Amino acid sequence: MNKEALSEFRLTVQSFIKVFGLLEQSATPCGVPLSVSQVYAMQELENISMSVSDLAQRLNLERSTVSRLVDSLVKENLVNRVINEANRREMILTLTEKGSRTIQQVREQSLRFFQDVLGDLQESDQATIIDGFKKFTNALLQYRRKQND
Repeated sequence: MNKEALSEFRLTVQSFIKVFGLLEQSATPCGVPLSVSQVYAMQELENISMSVSDLAQRLNLERSTVSRLVDSLVKENLVNRVINEANRREMILTLTEKGSRTIQQVREQSLRFFQDVLGDLQESDQATIIDGFKKFTNALLQYRRKQND
């Protein structure tokens, strides 16, 4: 890819991040009053309990960052934190009932949001966008894996 095309792509990604609302810390792009990080953490905990360290690894965030994130979720009664009886130095995280209801509401609201955003586009354009995002995500994953090797 030439330098001009790379610059255009870079600017497009930056514009997407701003317009999509990823810089907003107090609400998701679809308007739910949680940070994107909080939602991702809750989604990871939706079907499995895990430690803070495991959650940090899954989110690709520092453990200290995830600890603060979990503190905010516990405060809002969205996540439970209990001592692991097998390793008393470790805390096990689970979603509360409120957390489960909240993540379901987020999912429903995000589907409505994406329908509103993409609804006026032709199905072929919708498919092109989805395909492009998949390809870019896969390329980025491959790049990150190479960086971690």
